[in-house]
Amino acid sequence: MSAQLATAACPACNGTARRPYTGQYADIIAGYDKATGTVACNNCGGQTMYGTATGKVPLNRDGQPCLHRYIGVQAGNCYWRYTCEHCGDQYSIDSGD
Repeated sequence: MSAQLATAACPACNGTARRPYTGQYADIIAGYDKATGTVACNNCGGQTMYGTATGKVPLNRDGQPCLHRYIGVQAGNCYWRYTCEHCGDQYSIDSGD
């Protein structure tokens, strides 16, 4: 039986799963919503290869919703494993050979 992690509203998007984007190339960014000027949040799931922003994040060591800071480690030729230094959240990206 796996332990359920405590989660809370994402501090980057305030639980909306969207965050403002005003960059120079906004109109060509995948997922950009011109009506709201937002993109999918890259702190609560949108940072993963096939992930979807959820508006929820694990709690950090201080018990606060985590604003992730991922450290990448190359685990294979084109395979990277990222771990958040604040909460331990992990995801991997395999870009293929």
